[in-house]
This record gives sequence, C-alpha cells and structure tokens, in this order.
Amino acid sequence: MSSDDPYCVELLNVPDYKQGGLDRLCTYYTGAMMLATLFPALAAFFGEPKGERTTKRMSLDPIIRHYSNEDHRLVLARWFYFGEWIKKLVAILNAIVDGMEGPARDTEFEYLRGNPGSDRTFHRIVESVNEGLPVMLGWDAEDYGCHAVLVTGYRRGKEDWLITNDPGGGDEINWNSLKMQQGRRFEVGLCADHAGLRPMKRITAVQGETPTVHQWRTKTREYKVLQ
Repeated sequence: MSSDDPYCVELLNVPDYKQGGLDRLCTYYTGAMMLATLFPALAAFFGEPKGERTTKRMSLDPIIRHYSNEDHRLVLARWFYFGEWIKKLVAILNAIVDGMEGPARDTEFEYLRGNPGSDRTFHRIVESVNEGLPVMLGWDAEDYGCHAVLVTGYRRGKEDWLITNDPGGGDEINWNSLKMQQGRRFEVGLCADHAGLRPMKRITAVQGETPTVHQWRTKTREYKVLQ
C-alpha cells in the first residue's frame, strides 16, 4: 500500500450479531451480518442485533432456506454440531441474490482461498473495505482456533489491524499475528459487485486527525463526505 492510503477506515452501522454459546454458528452469523448490511430489509429475518431468534422467523431465514431442501430445524442442528466453511456460505449467498428481483440479482459474492502468510489477502480486504463492502473471513489456525468474522474496517501503522464484527465477541484482529498462524485453512468471502446500499464509512486519513464520515450515493455509485 502507498503512503497515501488512509490510516483507518471503518464501516458504520453494520449489524453486530452474536452467537452466544453456539460456537459452531460463527459462519452463519457472519453471513447474516453481510446480508443485513447490503440488504437491510433482510435483517428482520435474522432477529435482533444480539442474535435473538424465534422459530417462526427461523423458517423464513434466507440462509437456512437456501442451504438445502431439508427441514430448517435439521439444517440448523447440523450447522450447530459441525459448523460450515466460508466457501459454502458464499455459494448460499449467491443463490439467495439469484432469487431476488431487480438490481439485487446483480450482486455477486466471490470466494478466495487465502494464504495467511501473505499480505496479498490483507490488501484485498483493504480494497473491499475502501469500497464500502465488508469481508467475510474464516480460518482454522493453531492458536486462533476455527472461527469466522465479518471484517468491517482496518487500521494501519507499525502493526496492521482488522476491525471486525465478531460473532464470538471480539472487535479487532492483529493481521501480523493472524498471518503467522499458517493455519490449515484460511478463507475470504468478498462481495465482488453490489449496486445497492452500502454502509457509511468513517475515514481517518492520518493518525491523530479528525475523521470524516462518508455516505454512499446509490445513483452515482460513489461516496460523498457528509457536511
């Protein structure tokens, strides 16, 4: 990255769903946060931001409905016991948007098998966040365990940090520490294209300066500074 890159960029008002004691549902809640960010109308099917659910809403849940043709309770039970990978989640999200109407069908999600030992993955994440699009990140690493989070920002400096909406309760990850894990699996789910709403973002150009807030203009597909 060049010296002109911002010090910190953070996407605002992204739903923050928590898995509580449901350890295997981190990938599910990561996908739910992604969908609710890009398509706010879908947030009603995922419960309150604290992750509260009801059986009635569960049967309408777009992620569970598109997972398979099975009873939604069996799908959730299997996910609860075995978890899921980002690769499968990306396929589910693409199936969901393919079934939508209008411009939403043009939204596309992309899967990358990343390498935690390389900064190339970090650069892709930064590019996506700069465009106002959160990133789904999952890994299976010796010290970090098997987990998934939604990346909603980053902070640069002597150490690079990823700002996250973590279903498990964390709020940021040290990139240098994560990439040194050399885990067995490292996955990235990106939104390759999206013509609809994007969250506001707060940009701090230089450490110590007052940040500016930018709002997405759907018609022109660009961010403008809020006055």
